[in-house]
Amino acid sequence: MPINDLHARLAATILAQLETADPASWSPPWHGTDPMPHNALTHRRYRGINVLALWCAAQTHGYSDARWATYRQWAALGAQVRRAERGTLVLFYKELPRGAVAGEAEANDGALFVARATYVFNAAQVDTAQPSPDAALPSNATPPEPLPAFDAFVTATGAAIRHGGTRACYVPATDMIHLPPRTAFHTSTGYAGTLVHELIHWTGAPHRLARDLTGRFGARAYADEELVAELGAAFVLADLSIARTPHPDHASYCASWAPLLSADPRALSTAAVQASRAAYYLAAPQPAATAASSSPSPREGGQSIPAPAPFIGQI
Repeated sequence: MPINDLHARLAATILAQLETADPASWSPPWHGTDPMPHNALTHRRYRGINVLALWCAAQTHGYSDARWATYRQWAALGAQVRRAERGTLVLFYKELPRGAVAGEAEANDGALFVARATYVFNAAQVDTAQPSPDAALPSNATPPEPLPAFDAFVTATGAAIRHGGTRACYVPATDMIHLPPRTAFHTSTGYAGTLVHELIHWTGAPHRLARDLTGRFGARAYADEELVAELGAAFVLADLSIARTPHPDHASYCASWAPLLSADPRALSTAAVQASRAAYYLAAPQPAATAASSSPSPREGGQSIPAPAPFIGQI
């Protein structure tokens, strides 16, 4: 299975949804209450484009369980994938002996990795799998208010935040996030979603993760960064078990993603990797228990502030 196939499939799925839905009401796979998908056998969480692929599959098929595994891994757990069930494609990287293959991806430490594709199945597709303790909240569930865990998370980042006015934005020149008062938001989750969206932008400053924050609406750089912020916010909120709701400018963002994904199917994967790094950056200063649950494993970069590396995910 060609590696690019997952990028193309995912981009095509998102584009198809955008073309047949009203952008103002369309719900991307990264909205909702689905927890971060993880492997049922290894308990490791999937990363980058794999998160999007599995969230998209969960949305399409109505899966509420966050556990996924390969056919063999389910068998090792004493579970049986049901006949006629179709797997979901994910990517992982296998480390090779130094000098084994020329031209393969090389991480910062000089290690060589080769990309591999495989299929995984959700717990809802197998027999004898025990119910997941962290299944998604029922559709009629109301997230708790207030959100003290989120407030503590924001405080630990050290970001400068000023409340007032009617507009939410991150201003690179002053390195400050501006938000309307909390009372201007209808729900605490709406406030959390808007703030964490701006926090992801905040991580892109030159002295942090150095992303291009100069784009204006309609430009490729703008669409790239807004997609990073959307995905990064989804990753952080999923880690905090907070429902993910559309950003107030959701419709205009959707309009900018369509040409971006049409021109480059890999743009979604690239944005997912950048979003994961931004989420890791925000998790690094958190108390040990929170940071540990959000930090990448050694095979995924294993640093407080992840450096560029070819890791997209694992099985």
